[in-house]
Amino acid sequence: MRLTCILIPIALERAAAFGGLKHNTRAVRNAHSLPHRQLLPHSQRSSALDMVQSTSPFSAFADLFNPSKQSATLSGSAAVGQQVVESFIAAINSRADPATIVEFFSDDVNFVDTSYYNPIIGKDELRKHFYLHAGSSALSTFAKTTDFSAAAIVVDDIVSVAENGKSKVCVMYHLTDDDGNDVADTTAISFYNVDDDGKIVSAFDVTEPVSPKPGDSGLKLLKTVSNLIGDESIVMMTTDSITSSTAVEQYFDAWNKRDMKLAVAQFTEDCSVRDLQYDDAFSNRDELETHLLRCKDCLPSSFNFVIDDIAQTKQKAGVLWHVENDGEPLSFTRGCSFYTQDRNGLIQTGFDIPEKAPPKTGFLKTLSSKFEAEPVRLIPLAMWVAYMYILFISDGILPGVNALALEQRTWEEVRDLSINFFLVSPLLHLPFSPVVHPMLEGVFNLLLSWAAMFACFLSDERKEKPNLLPFGPMLVGMQFLTSGFLLPYLFTRTPEFESQVYKEDIDGDLQQKVAEWRPLGGFLSTVGTASIVWSFIGRPEFGEFTERYNSFIDLLSIDRVGSSFIVDLAIFAIFQSWFVDDDLQRRGVSEDELMGLRNVAKFVPFFGLAAYITLRPELPSRNSEME
Repeated sequence: MRLTCILIPIALERAAAFGGLKHNTRAVRNAHSLPHRQLLPHSQRSSALDMVQSTSPFSAFADLFNPSKQSATLSGSAAVGQQVVESFIAAINSRADPATIVEFFSDDVNFVDTSYYNPIIGKDELRKHFYLHAGSSALSTFAKTTDFSAAAIVVDDIVSVAENGKSKVCVMYHLTDDDGNDVADTTAISFYNVDDDGKIVSAFDVTEPVSPKPGDSGLKLLKTVSNLIGDESIVMMTTDSITSSTAVEQYFDAWNKRDMKLAVAQFTEDCSVRDLQYDDAFSNRDELETHLLRCKDCLPSSFNFVIDDIAQTKQKAGVLWHVENDGEPLSFTRGCSFYTQDRNGLIQTGFDIPEKAPPKTGFLKTLSSKFEAEPVRLIPLAMWVAYMYILFISDGILPGVNALALEQRTWEEVRDLSINFFLVSPLLHLPFSPVVHPMLEGVFNLLLSWAAMFACFLSDERKEKPNLLPFGPMLVGMQFLTSGFLLPYLFTRTPEFESQVYKEDIDGDLQQKVAEWRPLGGFLSTVGTASIVWSFIGRPEFGEFTERYNSFIDLLSIDRVGSSFIVDLAIFAIFQSWFVDDDLQRRGVSEDELMGLRNVAKFVPFFGLAAYITLRPELPSRNSEME
């Protein structure tokens, strides 16, 4: 109840700022005019909206938006389904937090955004997706920013039908920029299934290709690779229930039979059809038939378009489909279509949008947006590329043979150093402890204790702030390949927006305890100090300082692994500062506060970080605040 009371005023404020759900009032680009879908006054709101409110714990969003004239004529689950989908889109436009947006979905939702390779399964994964990929595709929510933005999803048309107490909803939409202008190449179609509890159980979204359009080249490529690709992940959801013979279904059936005369007979004489693989609309039957015949020539007769699901009324139809080759689904051939029909049931207008072929752009957009926002990320990126090349591939830059040579001596050295991890085996004089140069052991264990010290920043990974490369696994990887894991984490991590984080926000019970364990700094600094001391006095048989130092330099002159440790120490010294400012921000410390501790943590290698862990302010606990 407390959370709801907090969210409602926020929702109202944001809705007022961003305008919530937007409907197109202009002609759809290069196609046909859609009716202006006015919103009814609050007093005329249908009972379906009340049904949405009763099933959604975040009913504030549903209460913000009046139904359209079309939805006012709907009843039962069809009206509920449309209102749920419209409220979901309005929540995106209102910049609602992803934790709120996912409440429109069922726990086991199957969400397919064709800008990405894999479907998102489950509400938790969908929330992570919304946080992580904000701004990378239309339905990935808008990017989080401190700047005001009026960019929005604008609904061009929508159709909703009821089936066995559930509903199917198909939406055609496009994006507008901050000035309300249409964004080129953003026409998209989404298909939703809504259960009887008013939750979205599946969603499929596909966006038009960018210009210049691929045209026939995409079809020819598909024909070329048709025998090499297949996709068992495509699920035909309700094909068996599709038994009627409407113009839309007859069109698909005629196409599969390659009867193009019968196919175009399902359209009006003055039809307007957009296949968004192409630049222009086909403005009548003759142009459409020419196009269909060209497609027929590009594709083998074994190719069929299979309807997976359909939302259809007398006036409109939304279709979810995929392509099969001899009955086998083909990868990356799914798509959505949206049609309107005249009073005789013939197709008046149509939009067809196929799935984008690889490479998928969603992940790449997410990554590139990070560099656009913070070009300084190019520094760890460039250093990582150089590091991996020099360590694994190059010859002559660092001493010794490259790591890919798999030299036996290299692997034996790695094994022996690992056995002597944190100097436990040699200090206890365990019989299996191998003899390794004490300075190499000292450098190795200092490096690993330094890598472990980054665990104090585990609060950088939270449910509300996921990272492209999860920090937990990357931290473990740093114990094996040090900078090989640290650097990619730095140039891919999600920036920090929160000014107050709680212990409970850290993802995982163990991570919560380790991240805020004050003795961590003292313990690891002790290990690091012992490693340095060991370098000078450990294993007396290696002689006094001058002798062991000279022998260590001789070892490094032929040792790729040992030389890379020295490089890692330098990299850690440079980049330990990259975590500090964000960590203090999470603790409610402003940029001009705790400057002494801040500078020590950023500019004193290793020991400065150890001191910071011990002296920094604690993250508060929600439990203690409630008490």
